[in-house]
Amino acid sequence: MKIKFLPITILLLFFYGCGLGKTEWTIDKLFIQRIEGTSNVIYNFSAWGGLDSNPHGFIILDSTETFEVDVQNILPIYQLSEIPNKMNIEGITHDCYGTCGEPYYKSIPIFKPMKIESSDFSGITLTTLIYQYKGYSESSNGGRYQFDKFKETKDSVYFYNLNDIESIEENHLDELKLKKGEIYLYQNERKEIIKMIAKEVQLNAKTKSIEKISDYILTPKYKTENNQLSERGIFREAKIPK
Repeated sequence: MKIKFLPITILLLFFYGCGLGKTEWTIDKLFIQRIEGTSNVIYNFSAWGGLDSNPHGFIILDSTETFEVDVQNILPIYQLSEIPNKMNIEGITHDCYGTCGEPYYKSIPIFKPMKIESSDFSGITLTTLIYQYKGYSESSNGGRYQFDKFKETKDSVYFYNLNDIESIEENHLDELKLKKGEIYLYQNERKEIIKMIAKEVQLNAKTKSIEKISDYILTPKYKTENNQLSERGIFREAKIPK
């Protein structure tokens, strides 16, 4: 029986390895943000498919195009470090640089970028800052808060009268300022915000060294409608194509 199945196995590996078979993806997360001054949008997605793979990340498309999982066009970044604009998208990622596995515990963290790469996606320059894994991983903090009210500016959102549900901040926060770029809005059927997830990267303006990487979950104490926040630097849930 093993001999009979072997040719079939080889055929399937050849079929998918050569790209002749189209993987059916199940998208379980899809957010969209408009890029100011262009017809482009940037998606953040997560999907599951062939051989239990889980492609996820950012993809740029024209707003007239229907989203589909295209692994070849996923941007080579983990997080955005600035608000995307018509000229440039800046993001960060990491590589081992001798700090993965057992060497992690004996290595010294480096917070400056180890390498900076530039590439072109849909006419927009993508700047990718690559950091040492240990320096990247030891810069994280964040928490879960409930807020009374907020104020939005061009580049930031301020949250006030915070109720600290669970955080790893050193001190209690009464208010929180978050840079826009990766703020994700979750809403109910009445288009009321039920939750915001904010992923913030703070880099030194001159050296691009990591100062802090934060993950926050924020829930409104009072009714807050989706349209109370602008589109700039903010992701909203997108309809998942069938």
